[in-house]
Amino acid sequence: MIAVRKDAIPAGAGVPGLRTIADLVAGWAERGDAVALVSVDRAGELATASYAELARDVRALAAGLRESGLEDGAPVLLWGPNGRAWVTACFAIVAAGGIVIPLDDQATDEQLQAVLRQSPPQRAFTTRAHCSRLEAAGLAVPCRLLDAGDDDPAGWRSQLSDPASLAPVACAPDRVAALLYTSGTTGTPKGVPLTHENLMCNVRALLAADIITPEDRALLPLPLHHAYPVTVGVLTVLASGASVVLPSGLSGPELTRAIRQARATVLVGVPRLYEVLVETIEAGVRESGPFARRLVPLLLGLSGFARRTADLNLGRLLFRRLHRRIGESLRLLASGGARLEPRLAAKLEALGWTVLTGYGLTETSPVVSFNTPRRRRLASQGLPLAGVEIRIEKRPGEPHGEILVRGPNVFAGYWQDEAATRGAFTADGWFRTRDDGFLDEDGFLHVLGRRSEVIVLADGKKIAPEDLERVYEASPYIRETALLEQQGRLVALIVPDEAALRERGTISVQAVLRDEIDRRAQQLPSYQRIVEFRLARQPLPRTRLGKLRRHLLPELFSAAGAQRPAAAAPGADESLPPSGAARAAWNWLRSRYADRGICLDSSPQLDLGIDSLGWMSLTTELEQRCGVRVSAEALSRVMSVRDLLEAIAAAEEAPPAADADTDARLREAERYLDPPPWPHAILAWTVAMLVRLVLRTVFRLRVEGIEHLPLSGPMVLTPNHTSLLDAPALAAALPTDILRRTCWAGWVGIMHATPLRRAFSRGARIFPVDPDRELGAGLDIGARALERELALVWFPEGRRSADGELQAFRRGIGILLERTRAPAVPVRIRGAWEALPVGKKWPRPRRITVRFGKPAAVEFLRAEGRGEDPASRIADGLERRLRDL
Repeated sequence: MIAVRKDAIPAGAGVPGLRTIADLVAGWAERGDAVALVSVDRAGELATASYAELARDVRALAAGLRESGLEDGAPVLLWGPNGRAWVTACFAIVAAGGIVIPLDDQATDEQLQAVLRQSPPQRAFTTRAHCSRLEAAGLAVPCRLLDAGDDDPAGWRSQLSDPASLAPVACAPDRVAALLYTSGTTGTPKGVPLTHENLMCNVRALLAADIITPEDRALLPLPLHHAYPVTVGVLTVLASGASVVLPSGLSGPELTRAIRQARATVLVGVPRLYEVLVETIEAGVRESGPFARRLVPLLLGLSGFARRTADLNLGRLLFRRLHRRIGESLRLLASGGARLEPRLAAKLEALGWTVLTGYGLTETSPVVSFNTPRRRRLASQGLPLAGVEIRIEKRPGEPHGEILVRGPNVFAGYWQDEAATRGAFTADGWFRTRDDGFLDEDGFLHVLGRRSEVIVLADGKKIAPEDLERVYEASPYIRETALLEQQGRLVALIVPDEAALRERGTISVQAVLRDEIDRRAQQLPSYQRIVEFRLARQPLPRTRLGKLRRHLLPELFSAAGAQRPAAAAPGADESLPPSGAARAAWNWLRSRYADRGICLDSSPQLDLGIDSLGWMSLTTELEQRCGVRVSAEALSRVMSVRDLLEAIAAAEEAPPAADADTDARLREAERYLDPPPWPHAILAWTVAMLVRLVLRTVFRLRVEGIEHLPLSGPMVLTPNHTSLLDAPALAAALPTDILRRTCWAGWVGIMHATPLRRAFSRGARIFPVDPDRELGAGLDIGARALERELALVWFPEGRRSADGELQAFRRGIGILLERTRAPAVPVRIRGAWEALPVGKKWPRPRRITVRFGKPAAVEFLRAEGRGEDPASRIADGLERRLRDL
């Protein structure tokens, strides 16, 4: 156990007397015309309320509630969007002696019913739409509308009475002020009653840290039914004499408009908001051209170094244009609700803002610890509040354990749930946070994640998913990642960034994402690598503060395996032309994929399961039925059926250009089959001899089964693929006379990426293949090579294996062999993965063995394999033969 002093952050002078919300409201009138609330509408217009106006409305509404018969301790539902009406009603309910129950404005009927069953309210402040939902739920209580006009008899203002008539209401610090419901990330939410003292001890500590001054304006885009935005963004800001700024919405333009128009200096947000902010900034840098892409990382590095070593804020100077665009007044970013990744925090600081993070839960009102401007450590969640103790309950042999908390901010127990309350506290009164963490030598708290969210694999390995998800989300083609365990394995739900994939161009989304996942996993331990992933079209389920609802993930993962899009809505095809190729294609697609519920927004790759070879057959059939040929370049930009139909319509108007473009690329690729010009041949042969020398000396190359190779005629060499050393090893193993007549299928991203590589590829007869865009063209060139009776090297797996194990052979090799009838020679390469696995830059000396199997005729492979069609059976039969080696 480790204990921390109660005075880790001192209480500060002048604030200990702030014990209740009544004490807070009592000081507002003294501030007079100082601005308390600023509302920014969609047009950028400001509406303000002074402290005196807010104090008058709160007292008048509280008087009206008492006159209407509201009893002491009576629960009152507050259900609506952020706004002046919400803030006024919240304080008035408490000032009248009631208990405010803030409910998510986007609450589902199930969530509503759970709250009403456990704590039926005597009154409700809500919107007109929610009022009808309350009636449908069987709740018959007086409702006052938050969204009504000033003269509406059902509006909240109609409840106002003479403030002078409000009799003093008993308001002890230990009295319940609010009943909040947890976000329910792992199941049914629970009621958390918070007293005046619970809330105000948070406020006193935050005020003592001098985080905010009366001159500040704090932008609050978060929903106010959570403890974090209410305590930090409303109670603390109004206690300091600063202004609360309420934007019209959460979109980027609405937030930047509010920052600029209201001159906001502080942003109270959550990690997800800051992730989106940085992603938007980085996207703008990428679009600004190569110079900006090179310069900005250098400036970030310089600014970050100055901030870390000398606490010098160069970012506001170096990124002045950025601050002008977002809002020059903004200086401080407060983050809570979830853990902010240290690298993200450091990047925000390098950009010129000050970042303050903290830790807490609804049950702790909510703040347990936080970083102050004078004492902060970005990798931590800060020091504990004044009067708050933190203890770490360690497991045997582990350096961290469960975070336990005790102090005046901790609630007394769950509302009408004794069993949950008993499980939430230790025998000696410490609250169990269910979070893992540790305290460093200076007393800063480091939170590692929810204990309930830790993934335990079949071999007992444990994974905290949040940090690992960020590793995979670093890919520009992955928008969201959620890790979970399935049958003891680590799997993932992936939400792809379809805009980035469309810009890149691909007809094989799964292959691109698989490569990205493998690339991100290269530096991870093997147990942290995703073994299977499924794609989701919709954003992953989150709370309003951005936390994943992990208890919903298993069901979503199972549903993602079905790959069924939403059914087409009636009239969904009205935007299509009444006739022509696009209309004919749409009618045919609806018939072909009737069992999938196809619609215009269906993704051919994600919803219909069309891979690169599927595109070949699909576009061939479309060409036969509709008389239109779509270019490979256009197909690579298709992310929806709508995109495909637009490409068909465009090709119908201008077909020759698309055909000529494809034919030109085919002619260019076929040049690599011709005998190379002597400069290219000398380059390739010199490299080949050097490679052969290195392979036979450093890697002690061993060749087996060389007698199986035909001395003449076409053949397809089909090696396994685990390493960048595979092709050099095979070249070094081939006899010289066979090597001279061998051509290779080479991925354009490696062997044709630079002029020097293209020159070498021309000499070595390595023709370009792009499986993401034109796999069909690669098969055509391979077939032409075999027609010339050349030997062809084709890697049937399509990509390198991340773990050294043989992967399933793709159907393309079956198509090629069925089409050409050439014999296939399985080739087993061993040791290359151990010498240079995926992710390593430099090889290690290991023995490499190349073993050639006996040539196999297509007929035998087809008979030996399994699959839905001849090509699949041929590929499977060849895979079986290679495994036998």
